[in-house]
Amino acid sequence: MEIPPGEVLRYLGYRNQRIDPAMMSLIEECRAETKVLMRPGVVYRIYPLEKHGDQIRLLTTTLHLQSSDLGRHLRRADRCAVLAATLGLAVDQKIAAYARLDLTRAIVMDACATAAIEAVCDQVQEQLRAKVAPEGYRLTPRYSPGYGDLSIVHQKAILETLQAYTRIGLTVNEDHILLPRKSVTAFIGLEKTEMDAPDKLEEAKTVDAPDKCHCCPDKTCQYRKGGDGD
Repeated sequence: MEIPPGEVLRYLGYRNQRIDPAMMSLIEECRAETKVLMRPGVVYRIYPLEKHGDQIRLLTTTLHLQSSDLGRHLRRADRCAVLAATLGLAVDQKIAAYARLDLTRAIVMDACATAAIEAVCDQVQEQLRAKVAPEGYRLTPRYSPGYGDLSIVHQKAILETLQAYTRIGLTVNEDHILLPRKSVTAFIGLEKTEMDAPDKLEEAKTVDAPDKCHCCPDKTCQYRKGGDGD
């Protein structure tokens, strides 16, 4: 799996500036090291949805969410995939070690790891898209706790629903922060497409979900693609 260099630069805050050759060399070293250290773990499950205003319930689970932003995001969905993914502990440990020895390298490594976990999630989402397209579904972008009014206090319940600790070693601390840190949880809506014409099935297979940055309500995010930060 590739770690997109452009995404690394975005997380480092570059906006079309000239990049010093020494920095490019450091980025390549950190990309390579991240790829060696990462041990991706992924788990997801798909549940029927029940929605009443900003109250969202995933049927067959105890996961009840209150979020008007997530409700709008899932407004056309009748099912929802709940995803958890992690790069594993070794990447966190290496970033922490560099933070004590070489802060610049630690910052670059952190950006590489952030780009890497997003690439892992993108890969899983593409696999999910291919899986559900024959059933006439297309996907929304990912929506994670911390976006909009969806609180991170839901992280523990999400991990318990997915049995994420026993399956991929992912847990959460008392401040609702995922551990390992380079990890993601997310909701992906499954929207039914019209299947009354042959070309509709092909549309369901090929349609691309809008970029997740454009679906996030945080318009001031410094990492936003195509937004105020660019």
